[in-house]
Amino acid sequence: MKYVIFDTGPLISLTMNGLLPVLEKLKENFNGEFIITPSVKQEVIDRPMKIKKYKFEAIKIKNLVDRKILKYSSDFISNNVLEKETKKIMKLGNGVLRSQKNGEKISIIHEGEASCIAFARLCKCENVIIIDERSTRLLAESPQNLKKLIERKVHTKISMENSLASEFKEFKFIRSPELMFVAYKKNLIPLKKDKQTLDAILYSLKFKGAAISSKEIEEMKQLA
Repeated sequence: MKYVIFDTGPLISLTMNGLLPVLEKLKENFNGEFIITPSVKQEVIDRPMKIKKYKFEAIKIKNLVDRKILKYSSDFISNNVLEKETKKIMKLGNGVLRSQKNGEKISIIHEGEASCIAFARLCKCENVIIIDERSTRLLAESPQNLKKLIERKVHTKISMENSLASEFKEFKFIRSPELMFVAYKKNLIPLKKDKQTLDAILYSLKFKGAAISSKEIEEMKQLA
């Protein structure tokens, strides 16, 4: 079994950009499951369902769950087991960096992200996590660059616990723009297939919060 595990940000961004139908087409062409955890469900369905401004977006995401396009992680791993692993992941991830000034830990991973990583670790199968937030991805892909990024943000020297950072090397992440690039290449986007369309989609996701640079977008367009 293969799993694509969705963090909160990409689902919100795809919804706001009207790209959930593309997500559905991707699922039809994928031999596996699209997963959301209880923490992500809380952020994309339960909480916004109570806020009139965001209720329509929540209904659209819930519709994907009702039609089994998205599935709850509890269909495969119990919530209790996932919750325990999520706490472990948060403790590990938020212990990697410390301020040299006062020794305080630097918070990197939030509960939704941690729950996605926890599911990826527990499922013991091929998986990828869809996450638009930069810090969590850098923790796995380039912890030294994360350290430099945080130092620039907080204007102080940061120490890094390499043994804790190494716990995250095994995880694979992609962003919502990269997911939509796959859809574009597979002709799953119901618009004219040209660089203008791809440019519009990628930048729209960037402006809705995906941590992707203009340079990266231009490089992706060259591969189209």
